[in-house]
Amino acid sequence: MRWAIVALALAAATAHADPFTVGLYAPSAPFPSTSARVELASRLGEQVGKALGGSGTGKVFARASDFAAAVKRGELAVALVDASYLAAVGGGYTVIAAGVRDDATAHGWQLVARGGGKLGALRGKKLLVPGVGGRETEFVLDVLLGGEVARDYFARIEPAPDTASVLAALAIGKADAAVVPTGVELPAGVQVVVALPALEGPVLVAYGPLSAAQRAALAAAAPGFRGDATITGFRASDAEPIHAIARRFAPPVKRGPLAVPAIRLLVGDLVEGRTFAIERTPASVFAVAPDHH
Repeated sequence: MRWAIVALALAAATAHADPFTVGLYAPSAPFPSTSARVELASRLGEQVGKALGGSGTGKVFARASDFAAAVKRGELAVALVDASYLAAVGGGYTVIAAGVRDDATAHGWQLVARGGGKLGALRGKKLLVPGVGGRETEFVLDVLLGGEVARDYFARIEPAPDTASVLAALAIGKADAAVVPTGVELPAGVQVVVALPALEGPVLVAYGPLSAAQRAALAAAAPGFRGDATITGFRASDAEPIHAIARRFAPPVKRGPLAVPAIRLLVGDLVEGRTFAIERTPASVFAVAPDHH
């Protein structure tokens, strides 16, 4: 009986010692290099493990398909993920906190091109964008450009592994233009063409393996996280910023101008070339006949 109890205790200790895996899939986050991305994932894994009373390890994902497969297999307890990716692929997560950069959780985007110029000069050109889980075209045309250009305006819209890769490809001429977050250093000869809307950046989310108590513990510990220049820390948040992006993943409904008449013009048309006169009415009409009774 004693050995059975010891065996159960050892099994419990081993299970408790299993590290939590913290994924990182945030192509838009402007990490200066792959090594910087890996370093942040390792630091995040360590701090998440401590917050959950165990140990943690970080794992960087370069492809959306690999990240989605790991989530489906239940391998990830926590992940730092682009809000735009979550908006594109749907639910299955709980938002814990939003990543902070430059004291903000949302940042503007920009359309940039070699040599700069105007948007009209980019018709028929190749454009790169950090990966959004296969929905890069909708992300560029609908979410960022608001449906203001035709679906075939660009020759191709292609994904890249991350923002650094987008800028590197642009620098050596492998693309004509790109959309990237603001706050990045643009290569020589690349200039901003159009300023685009601000979107929520990477968010810290929890997946199925975590209990409600563990999620609460992680939410309490998240504001104390210390990262790097790209993700300095976290701020309490919910899923609404993600839902706001998701609502824009569709062509906006275009309505024609309302048929409201210009009243002043209509009145002018009515009176033009006409003469108006008020006929005088004799005062006797308004007089009251005397009552002789």
